Amino acid sequence: MLMITVGTSFLSQLALVYVPFMQTIFQPEALPMDDLFLLLALASASFLLHETRRRYERSLNQRETYVSAMEELV
Repeated sequence: MLMITVGTSFLSQLALVYVPFMQTIFQPEALPMDDLFLLLALASASFLLHETRRRYERSLNQRETYVSAMEELV
C-alpha cells in the first residue's frame, strides 16, 4: 500500500510539472539555486543528526549488552 501511495504521489508531481494543461492551472516555477542549496543543507543536517543519534544509541546498547554478559559470567 505504501508503494502505491508513493508511486501515485510521484506520478502526480511529474504531471504537475510536465503536463501542459496542469502547468497552466498550477503555474509551477523552478526554484532558485540559493533555495535549492538551503534545502540540501537542511536535509543534510537532518540526516547527519539522525545518523549520529543512531550511532550513539547503538554504542549504548553494545555497552549494556557487554555489561549484562559480564554479569552473567560472574
